[in-house]
Amino acid sequence: MDTMVTNISIMLFFLFLCLGMGMWIWSALYGVAIFSLMFLGSGNMHGILGGMLFNSINSYPLVAIPLFIVMGELLIKSGSSTFIFRGVKKIFSVFPGGMLHSNIISCSIFAACSGSSTATTLAIGEVSYPELIKAGYDRKIVLGSIAAGGSLGILIPPSIIMIIYGSLTCTSIGKLFVGGVVPGIILAGSFLVWIGISGTIHPGMVPERSEFNKQYLKNVFFALKDLWPVILLVGFVMVSIYGGYATPTEAAAVGAVFSLLVVAFVYRRLTWKVVVESLRRTMFLTCMMMICIIGARALGMALSMLEVPQFLSNYVSSLEVNRYIVWAALILIYMILGCLIDGIDLMLVTTPVFYPIVVNVLGFDPIWYGVVLVIILEISLLTPPVGFNLYITHGVGGGKRLQDTILGVLPFLILMLVVIALLSAFPELVTYLPSRM
Repeated sequence: MDTMVTNISIMLFFLFLCLGMGMWIWSALYGVAIFSLMFLGSGNMHGILGGMLFNSINSYPLVAIPLFIVMGELLIKSGSSTFIFRGVKKIFSVFPGGMLHSNIISCSIFAACSGSSTATTLAIGEVSYPELIKAGYDRKIVLGSIAAGGSLGILIPPSIIMIIYGSLTCTSIGKLFVGGVVPGIILAGSFLVWIGISGTIHPGMVPERSEFNKQYLKNVFFALKDLWPVILLVGFVMVSIYGGYATPTEAAAVGAVFSLLVVAFVYRRLTWKVVVESLRRTMFLTCMMMICIIGARALGMALSMLEVPQFLSNYVSSLEVNRYIVWAALILIYMILGCLIDGIDLMLVTTPVFYPIVVNVLGFDPIWYGVVLVIILEISLLTPPVGFNLYITHGVGGGKRLQDTILGVLPFLILMLVVIALLSAFPELVTYLPSRM
């Protein structure tokens, strides 16, 4: 036991040392794995890494990553987010909170096309922020709604981070996508309710909303003209996966082609520059994610061969406490680490260690854990000092008064924790739809 504790301490020391020195996440993970296998293990344990690393990315489900990325990049580079926000704004202008709802709904729709939180925040925030400020909305709640809405990008399917989680844990990506639907709706709905309550209690934060009349109904009709292509795109992807007509990879391929046709013939914004920039960005993001997956797989292999997960699992199972207490402790660890490590990096670092504990020892469903983990990672995107979405939103808001962005995001962070508690109490909210596939 003393040797195991020493090995774990050495690995954690070198991992956080590498991360603290600013090393790329993949090189930190891979470097710690090589060091551990060479100096902490027995025999030529590092000699089998080559074949394992090739197999870690020689995976058919991972083909969905570049396909979903290019689907979203075509919409981003063509500026199609303008049409999405314009359409949603017309529909929700009569609700309490007015156009603030447009941020959440627009982000939800765009998230279902891009699968990226960063892309969602930038695409919608750059369009909505100037309009909302000009209309007289309070700056804090505008920034908070943009940041919170953008975080939905990694929860509402198709989600790039769910693909990576499924690849690392050999969990069905299609079931992860479907499992994220209800929590995504609940989370987005809670954001909308909070905005409505805030706009009602503090009417000075929002201008007067539009009246429900014939002109509004006319606006709704024209809004549907802007929204029907992306609604059809999202509907096709989800129905084809849920209905078993296509795998996530096949749905991603058709979705990418459909996205190209939408940009070309519906929004009429397809240019050679849009195609080149979309493909360039897709290649960059795909390579970055693949090399991170290699690093995570290498670290996972090192941990496994050194029997670290087994040791931690046995230790947790020996504790005579309720499993929800252990789960609450893990959430706290995630939140602390989320203040220091970006979301996707946090998942890559922790999944090889925490997955066996949560699934094998605590007995939670792997689909449920994957979906709830994504919500926890959303929180890490909004917490300083490393919250990526927090700083993107701060930049969208002109880079002034970071405290405005933090105060605006705080109520949405609390809502995320409430949703996590709800999903922990009623796991069927996640698992019911996947079980019916």
